[in-house]
Amino acid sequence: MKELIVQRKVEIWIEEAYNVEEINQDIIDKAINYEIDTSFCEPLWESQKDLGPVEVYDDDWNVLYSTITLDNE
Repeated sequence: MKELIVQRKVEIWIEEAYNVEEINQDIIDKAINYEIDTSFCEPLWESQKDLGPVEVYDDDWNVLYSTITLDNE
């Protein structure tokens, strides 16, 4: 059995919840900047958008297919 690996670039929203003593601008800034721990985190898969680039590899990580081009080509 061989493994086929597909990597695709996607955009997805992540929902994070925080248990905090109070809500103020400092706490909001810390949450935005990953400076406090989440109590809950979930990817919102229904928000996923494929952004186009795709690469396909075999089980030895040889590139079999790619839609990624270099900007200087």
